[in-house]
Amino acid sequence: MRSLPAPAAGRRPVPVPLRPDPSAIEDGAMRSLVRSAIAIGINATDVSTLPGEFARRTWPSDRELPLILRAAIAPTTTDSAPALTVAVQALLCALVPQSAGADLLRRGLSLEFGSAADILVPGLSLPTADFVGEGQAIPTSEAAGSDVWLSQHKLAVICSATSEMLRSPNAEELIRQVLVEAVGPALDRALLDTNPASDERPAGLRHDIAPLSLPPGANLVDALVAVVESISQVAGNGQVAVIVAPKQSVAINLLLPRQPPFAVFTSATLAPGVVVGVALNALVSAIAGPPQIDASTQAVVHEQTAPRADIGGGVMARPLRSYFQGDTVGLKLRWPISWALRDPRALAWTTVA
Repeated sequence: MRSLPAPAAGRRPVPVPLRPDPSAIEDGAMRSLVRSAIAIGINATDVSTLPGEFARRTWPSDRELPLILRAAIAPTTTDSAPALTVAVQALLCALVPQSAGADLLRRGLSLEFGSAADILVPGLSLPTADFVGEGQAIPTSEAAGSDVWLSQHKLAVICSATSEMLRSPNAEELIRQVLVEAVGPALDRALLDTNPASDERPAGLRHDIAPLSLPPGANLVDALVAVVESISQVAGNGQVAVIVAPKQSVAINLLLPRQPPFAVFTSATLAPGVVVGVALNALVSAIAGPPQIDASTQAVVHEQTAPRADIGGGVMARPLRSYFQGDTVGLKLRWPISWALRDPRALAWTTVA
């Protein structure tokens, strides 16, 4: 067995620095985010227990928790805090098993609002390069896309947890699952729909983009070829993602013997037969930090995905839920987030039987 040469006299071996594990960092940030939700929920059940004090007493070694806890309670302007950026990426990663949209946003161009209310993003321009002679004019081409604005909107949802769940030894695992299941599908519904932009929300990625027409008798492979070919003019040799309903996801795995040359995501919010292709280099998003969290044990809520805004004052709505009566804590999450396509040619979709 050949041995390594001994270091020269007078020289000390240079240690190799340890590289941080990105997955471990993101897992720790997600853990801190979940702990902040637990601390805020505990405060709702016992107002004498302040979230910061509970966090310090329960998780004294969590150094990122105080910063994330402050950001979760009130909007933050600390745009230079790396812990908040990591927490956002950690939440996107945690949502991936429940949300194709989270995986899309994670792979596209990610920006930060910081202290800005809006961000102007240049449209996707694909000029044509060519060789030119000395003193000759350099060719250019008119940009196909136009500039887009990212405005701060908030994705909001209320999820419930019992007091026993918050104080359980399994609280972190249970609350993490509650948050993921509440936010993930909601993100997909908004990101992948066809609704226009409004004061409350950004436009769905499929808004104002007509579905591709397929020839009679076209199958799933024909649909995949059509959407990928359509967006290739923007994607070039870059990354392409295809989002399909669960039925089509299973069919892709059965039809294609090898891994396709593009990422395939599954979203239960898509109607069966819908196939969406996105050029990821044209997808841009901006997030203003981790979710802001409020908690209440006294609220009465209209438990619907499209709730009435005028309940109370004699207006009846069903079903209603009283958190006080059920000894339950309502966790309200508001996540400032926005997205846009830098070029409408970057998305194509169709429907197949």
